[in-house]
Amino acid sequence: MRENISFGTYRTTIHNPVHYQALNFALDSGISYIDTSSNYMFGEAETLIGESLKNRNRDDITIVSKGGYIQGPNMQRVKDGLVVEDLVEYDPQCFHSISPSFLEDQIENSLQKLQTDYIDVYLLHNPEYYLMHELKSNATDEDIDKHHQIMQDRIKKAFSFLEEMVKKGKIKAYGISSNSFAKKENDYHFLEYKNLINYAKDIAGEDHNFKVIQLPINMYEKDGVPTAKWAHENSLEVHVNRPLNAFYMGGMLRLASYDKCGEFEHLYNEVSKIQNKHLHAVVKDLLENQSRFGFAGDVDDTIDHNVIPYIIQNAKVEPEHFQLIDAFLNCYKQNVKHSLSSITTKKLGLEEPMDKLALEYLSKKHYIDKILVGMRTKEYVTKVLSY
Repeated sequence: MRENISFGTYRTTIHNPVHYQALNFALDSGISYIDTSSNYMFGEAETLIGESLKNRNRDDITIVSKGGYIQGPNMQRVKDGLVVEDLVEYDPQCFHSISPSFLEDQIENSLQKLQTDYIDVYLLHNPEYYLMHELKSNATDEDIDKHHQIMQDRIKKAFSFLEEMVKKGKIKAYGISSNSFAKKENDYHFLEYKNLINYAKDIAGEDHNFKVIQLPINMYEKDGVPTAKWAHENSLEVHVNRPLNAFYMGGMLRLASYDKCGEFEHLYNEVSKIQNKHLHAVVKDLLENQSRFGFAGDVDDTIDHNVIPYIIQNAKVEPEHFQLIDAFLNCYKQNVKHSLSSITTKKLGLEEPMDKLALEYLSKKHYIDKILVGMRTKEYVTKVLSY
């Protein structure tokens, strides 16, 4: 299975040494594909990759990156006056564009962060944001046809630009990553794919560089299979994301199993000895509200984006206690995830470990070339490589 795995960098950052260790261990262990995007942690994931590639043979590693999102620092640049063509103002925190001028800006930024002269594969990242912004539930057939045509025209324009980037040596190939490839064909926001190769051929002939599509497929989300099979039949690489996070019956399932953390009581007792009432209040809240989590990803988000920043900013914890608190919080997360995974396995009647089942399910599909797995710890890299 190892040759099918791509190291996913969603929610990784150069500022976390655990992520740096995980990526380097994966590279040392033979994983040679890395998937990232300009908006993953607002570029910090690309910076992590750039630092990890130092003293390595660049040609032995394939980097897939993406562009299109306008968030964080890019959003501030727009607010400060950066003019972006074909701007999609999806919501106050998320704009989008696949215009050539914006993509050029993003490619240059990515090359700097990645510390490389070229990106192996550059993907348009969820271009369907245009459709989601323009097509609401009351859209007429005329509206649907109009905006889908505009969407296709924007893709063609982007393809033409990306072929020029190949000629300049900035990228080696290109493609599209789209959640809408995995929607039903009658969905307003389904992204039509059957003309994409013809666009590339019209621009660059038979030697075009449109090579990859990426989309979500897993054990419980299979609407993208026709797209994947079409791509495979047309000699495109198929990269699958969200292999372990499945939308199911109106909710989200984490298709992964977690062992219980045996050090919890010891770590809790040690943290309790720290003389800090703000920290104790946080710990008490976490223990009393474990049942609020319905999805493993919610635990990570709460701890990483709410609890840890709060402790740093308000608890004024002494630096010598940081490592202990971090170990306690990781143990807490592991136990909550263990409880959630136990519920999921019983609910679905699956065997443990679920992540092995989910990854083997995808690895056996002849039309899937790469499976993107988020691996933010060395331990999880080891677990995935053991399957």
